[in-house]
Amino acid sequence: MHRSNYYYTPLVAKLIETCYQIRVIKLKDLAKHLGISTSYTHHLIKKLHRDLFFKIWAVPYHERVGLRVLRCLLQVDSATCRQILSELLPRHDFVISVFRYCGSLGKGVYCEFLVPDGKGVELASFLESLQSHGIINSFTIRPVIQLKNIVMGFEWYDFSTNSWRFDWQAFLKEVLSNIDSHEYSQLYELKFSASSAKFDLYDLFILHHLEQEVFTSLTSLAPKLRTSPQNLSYHFRNHVLGNELIRTTRPWWSPFLFEESSLYVLEVRFKSHKVLNGFLESLHRKPIAYSCTCYEQAAYPSVILSGVLPYDELFSFVNLLDLLKDYGVVKDYDYYILDLYGSKGKALPYYCYDEVLGWRFELEPCLEEILKATRKAQEGRAKLASAADSKIEPV
Repeated sequence: MHRSNYYYTPLVAKLIETCYQIRVIKLKDLAKHLGISTSYTHHLIKKLHRDLFFKIWAVPYHERVGLRVLRCLLQVDSATCRQILSELLPRHDFVISVFRYCGSLGKGVYCEFLVPDGKGVELASFLESLQSHGIINSFTIRPVIQLKNIVMGFEWYDFSTNSWRFDWQAFLKEVLSNIDSHEYSQLYELKFSASSAKFDLYDLFILHHLEQEVFTSLTSLAPKLRTSPQNLSYHFRNHVLGNELIRTTRPWWSPFLFEESSLYVLEVRFKSHKVLNGFLESLHRKPIAYSCTCYEQAAYPSVILSGVLPYDELFSFVNLLDLLKDYGVVKDYDYYILDLYGSKGKALPYYCYDEVLGWRFELEPCLEEILKATRKAQEGRAKLASAADSKIEPV
């Protein structure tokens, strides 16, 4: 049992769960679903933000604006290099998140790149250069093919005691029951199928701000781009919504005490599509994960899960995956615990788009900056070593 970080009511719980299920959230639609007024819905969201730092952001459909999200796991043994990468990578416009991690495959840096169509080779070359200079030991690139929300809900929340009661044994039984009792259709596509859509700088500007806060007022944004609210409203209705430039919306919150929690990424490979879907179905409405990305790896259907769990429950989750390996459900997995305190992130870099030239994507300056910082750190260590040697008296 874990004490909650907030006194949730059934109405607030329903509000949070609903936010995972609506692709494009509008206050009036959310209020209608909850059966309360728009003003009271707004009040509840503002209160959650004030008390819990609860936010809802739009997740752009990057592929429709000519971009791909590539997750990169960089194994970095050197603490100095991890520090340099975590400080310098976020300066690149197309790096949207950076975390240091420790996990089953050692220590390193987890980051997400936005890469324009046709530029994937440049990213691989950039990482190979870092490896050849000894800054990273190895790297893995995982394309985000099908990103889905999982309803991180309140099935395990006890409203009477304001606590979370984890029941991993029941979860294990549910997974096995789902696999045995149902022939799930393929809930998650494992192949990339999105096509580009019509968009312009106004649309990218709107997406950038909705990605930070889904209820951002277009009226307040208009002066920043020196245009009228009516023009932005037109672009929002006809391009952003009309061309489905928003993939989904996602709440960001932690149900647990921050100082007792871990942000994790799990990469799990399954024996078949059937067991993958049975497992994902079991996650819904439990406080385990909030998103997943499915893909194929070496002919095995695989998933990357992201979530927040108390320290001890994260290890319970990992132990459950070991049990699923024993049952022949899971082939194998890797886990990464992310450093919340040193994390950095940003929204879609709309200012890097030129309507004639397209996306301006350049990795060479970032590489040069990292190499320069690495050389400086090495020179500093050499000076310290030399100073230490000079103080050692010969025997």
